[in-house]
Amino acid sequence: DEARALHNQGLVGTFFWAPDINLFRDPRWGRGQETPGEDPFLTGQYVAQYGHYMENGEDHRYTKVVSTAKHYADYDQEGNYG
Repeated sequence: DEARALHNQGLVGTFFWAPDINLFRDPRWGRGQETPGEDPFLTGQYVAQYGHYMENGEDHRYTKVVSTAKHYADYDQEGNYG
């Protein structure tokens, strides 16, 4: 709701890079507090709910914001591809 209010004032857009869906596989990576965990199933459930409630408000005719999963396709720590 706050994001939509700021958008209506012209201060921000409606696209947000959230949630961070990296799996926390190696504690040496650090920043584990930014991820939902290491379980792929629970991460999937978390992301689905997070995005749904972030985008949908009381009036289903309008999208509050656009939730874009962070690091979905362009991050592969194990394969060293970026």
